[in-house]
Parts: sequence; structure tokens; C-alpha cells
Amino acid sequence: MPRSRETYKSVRELIAEQASRIPDKAYAYAIEPQKTLSYGELFRLGNRMARYFRDRGVEANDRILMLSENSVEFIAVFLGVQRHGATIATVNVEMNRHHIAGIIHAVGPKLVLAQEGLGLEGLRDPSGGAEWMAIGEWNAGGDSTGFFAAIEDYSADEGPDEVCQPEDIAVIFYTSGTEEKPKGVLQSHLSVWANYHAVADCVELGEDDRMLDCRSYTWLSAQNMSLGAPLVSGATVYMAKKFSRRRYFDWVKDYRITIAITVPTILNIFMNEPVDIRGGDLPELRFLMTSSAPMPPEQWRKFEQTYGMLVCQSYGCSEAGLMCGHRGADRKIGTVGPPLKYQTLRLLDGDGNEVPRGQPGEITVSGPQLSIGYLRADGGVERLPESGHSTGDLGVIDADGHVAIVGRLKDLIIRGGVNISPVEIDNVLTRHPDVIEGATVGVPDKIYGEEVVACVVTRPGSDLSAEDVIAHCGKFLAPFKTPKEICFVDELPRNARGKLDREALVASWKQEKA
Repeated sequence: MPRSRETYKSVRELIAEQASRIPDKAYAYAIEPQKTLSYGELFRLGNRMARYFRDRGVEANDRILMLSENSVEFIAVFLGVQRHGATIATVNVEMNRHHIAGIIHAVGPKLVLAQEGLGLEGLRDPSGGAEWMAIGEWNAGGDSTGFFAAIEDYSADEGPDEVCQPEDIAVIFYTSGTEEKPKGVLQSHLSVWANYHAVADCVELGEDDRMLDCRSYTWLSAQNMSLGAPLVSGATVYMAKKFSRRRYFDWVKDYRITIAITVPTILNIFMNEPVDIRGGDLPELRFLMTSSAPMPPEQWRKFEQTYGMLVCQSYGCSEAGLMCGHRGADRKIGTVGPPLKYQTLRLLDGDGNEVPRGQPGEITVSGPQLSIGYLRADGGVERLPESGHSTGDLGVIDADGHVAIVGRLKDLIIRGGVNISPVEIDNVLTRHPDVIEGATVGVPDKIYGEEVVACVVTRPGSDLSAEDVIAHCGKFLAPFKTPKEICFVDELPRNARGKLDREALVASWKQEKA
């Protein structure tokens, strides 16, 4: 594990190494508006920022809050603050707008860098103590604006050492928080390094790779996979502000993308509204990497067969980063791949004992990639247990060491005292040719405590009946697992990250029965 200076590298060291080797190579390329940030430019900007922050007395664990959408400027600040050794806090403004005032109070930033045009002016509190500044626009030839104009006169030569130690806080990022209050998760500089290095190792990222990611870079997954991993390996990330069904594969083709980062929702869109593209048209594409939610095996197979492209699943969480993933050629449909480097992953029963290989247990992780804990509303820190983080996910490890996610503890259906995994039934539902998506929940039952109900989205024009779906499930499932009721819906409810919201399905069922 990277616990010593012999293996741990700070962001300053990573940037300096790549700038020395490949200064003119593009580190990041923004698709709209088109703008390139080279490794050499990242190095020089980081040095200017370090001198600027040093002049203002910014020390380790002092916090810079950035309120910005995807941009080259976002990337430069995100890494520049870490290069100095302070703490960068990121928030998805669109999804957390109603919580930003509370987030500012909890973070207690020395400086807030805000993108103009996001309607944040009313959140500035003169009594809060934080300086506010427009993040502005960086121009390589000069005449930058906002924060980038403020650092322009500082020397770009190799700057001072970082002010932090590996255990200091590097990043605070906030979860979605559409209705409940979002959580601030704290990463140390050590966990940043472990995550960046492990992801680059997992996907065997090389200097010639070109990654595409259209997710928000305010989230840990995009930060680790599309900002950190390329920095470790010298690869280039192509950044889009938003997903576009019409243009996505044009980007892959035009920019000769080798790894495209997606989520299951994107792949489902291409299945439901096909586009005229095949893997043979994209000879440099190694694979599509999907995360954030499980990909049903049947949908996975259908996508690969339809488009002739390899899909690799990965699995992570806010507290532990990317925990498992496929490398491409080793991908195994129905699993999320083996654990990543540095991850100590265990499957535990209800008493905290490890379960035998092949048996389901709660996924618990530990190691240097683990986050420090959570930022409380009052600014204090709630640390994760030293024993590791219990994810609440149920997993199985097969004979090849690949992990399969079989459900969530809170989603388990307990029918007559017997535990039923809804994911197993979901996967059976999507094996029917007329079912686009399916989700299974447990609903209250006077006799069994809970009964199995399935909600399905059918293909346009299908005349599939509830009896047809139940008969289909009965071919593959034991009677006690077979749904007793089928609800047809236009779409399945999902949260802001695209994850299935089973609680919303149960609430909708209860409302209908009321």
C-alpha cells in the first residue's frame, strides 16, 4: 500500500513529472468550447496558483470552494489547489442549488471561485469571511479574466513545495442531494494518489490513450477516472459538458477515443433509440466503461451484440472510490470485475464474519484509497471506522475473483422470513425480448410480510401482458421468487446519478393501492 514517500506521489510531483516528459502533449481537451490544456500549461498554472495561495497564507487543510460546470478552468483549479497542498471543495450546482448556502457554511472556505452565469450572486454572505472571486477564463496567450487574471503576473517557473502532508485533506466533494441533504466526503492527499494510481492500473491506461467523459467532474468517479488516472499515465481526457445522443459517437470517432466513460442510462438510450454506428467504425475504441449502477446481463449482451463494442463494468462508492473494474479483455458479463489495486475487499455476514467464497455477504472495504469520512453541517469531521467502510451492497466473489453485485441490504425482499435479492429477478425480467427494463420491489403483505412485485418498461408496440411476464419469470425462478404482480410503467424512477430508485416504486405502489 502507498504509505511511504517511496511510493506515494503528491499531485505536485505528478504534474512536474509529466510536464518534464511530455510538456506539449494535451492533458485535457474541452470539446465545447474547444480548448486544450497541455501538461506544460498545467504545470505553469499550478506554479502560479501555488505562489498566489502562499502570498495569501493558504495552508494545508484550508479550503477553496469551486462552484463551476465542466471546463478547462475547472480542471486547472481542481488540480492547482491540490498541487499547492490545500483543499479543493467541489459541488454540483445544478443538483445541489438548494443546499449551497449550508454547504458554504460547513466548508468554511477561505476563497469561493464561482462561474459567472450560474445565478449564485445571492449566496454571497459578507459576514461569512470568505473572499468571492469569479473563476473567469484562462487564455494561454494572456488576457485571462477572473481568478486566472489574478495569478497571471506570478512566476510560472517551478514553484514552492506543497504545504501538505499525505494525511491532510485534499478534496471535499458533495453527493447528489436532490431531496435529502448532500454529504460532504473528505479525501486525503494519500487517498487521492491511491485512487488515481489504482484506476490507471485497472484500465491499463497508457500515454497513447484518449478518454471521453461527459459526466460532471464535481463527482468522485469522474475526478478519479478522467482527471486523476490520465495524470498518472500521461493520457489525454476529452471533456464534454453534457451527454448528447446525437453527437456522442461522433466524438468517439472524431477524437479517436480509446476508452469512453458511460453510465447504464446512456447505454439504454442507445438501445431504445439506436444510432447507425458499429464497433468496426471505431477501430481505436478499446471499450466502453460503465459505472454508477449495475448493468443487467441481458442488456449488456444485447448492447454488445447490437453495436459490436466491448462494455466493461466498474463499481465504486463515494467513500472508497473505484473498488472493482474490468480491464477490457478480461470482462465477465454479470460481474463488476476483480478488486482494484490497494483495495482490501471483504464479504461479511450479519455477525461481521467473512463468508465462504461463492456466498453472498455485505461488501466492506478498507485500504489507503478510503476517504477520511464526512464533513458535518457544523464543519466538524465524522471519520470512517478504522475497520473499513460497510457499503450496504451485497456481493458474491466467484472462482475467478470477480465480484457480482446481487443487491442492497436495504432493498432485500424478506418474504415469509426468506431473503430474496431483487437484482436476480430484475435480470430475469430483461431476458424477455419485449422488456426494456425491469425493477423488483417488496411491498407489504398481510401473510408473508412482503410480497414480490415487478415493474417493467416494455418495447413500443408490445402487447405483453402481466400473465406473460409472470410465466416468463416462472421458467427461471423458484415460485417464492416469482413476482405475484406486474406493474407496467413508462419509465423507472432514478435519482440524479441515474441510479434506480426502488423506494419511489414502493411509494407509487402504495399510493395506487390506497
